[in-house]
Amino acid sequence: MAALADYLDLRFAVGDHVGNRNLSDVMPRFVLLAEDMLNKRLRCRQQITSATLTLTNGVVSLPADFLEMVNVYGVDGLPLFSAPLADIQREGSQYYRYAINGTQMLIKGFSGTRNIEYFSKIPTLTTSPTTSNWLLADAPDVYLYAVALEATIFLKDTELGLGTKALLDGAMANLKVADDRARWSNTTTRVQGVCP
Repeated sequence: MAALADYLDLRFAVGDHVGNRNLSDVMPRFVLLAEDMLNKRLRCRQQITSATLTLTNGVVSLPADFLEMVNVYGVDGLPLFSAPLADIQREGSQYYRYAINGTQMLIKGFSGTRNIEYFSKIPTLTTSPTTSNWLLADAPDVYLYAVALEATIFLKDTELGLGTKALLDGAMANLKVADDRARWSNTTTRVQGVCP
């Protein structure tokens, strides 16, 4: 069982942390601000999502929850290379390169489908009091301290804010270590070229 089961548990835990449970009216704003900050900083394996995009004349809109590209796959299943937008728009650009332009992916002159893997946004908790997501289940301390930090800013409590930020930084570091161990624990390194 997770330490915080859902949005309601998080709301009470944040109230306890900042010593003020009278924040119900502004709690959705705190959660959305915290999720926005976490979407900018976190890149965990649970955020990796797959999709198939259909390009028309080399352009397709990215998914609404898109944060960062992991891979774009070509016809042969091999990853395509990302390139600067100027290279993609240049005459003679090939189908093995792509670029991101705002909320669109570009592969010059290509029409058809491409499979992608990307980091997606954290699903918001603000849809209902019983909403949960992977981050609240796997790292409730990250959510607690991120939302509590927004509450301390609202309450203008600098001392508690500094302490909460230190707790958040530690919780995020622990989450990164756990994610790295899960993703890369059995990888090997192969040195290319001539070895002495």
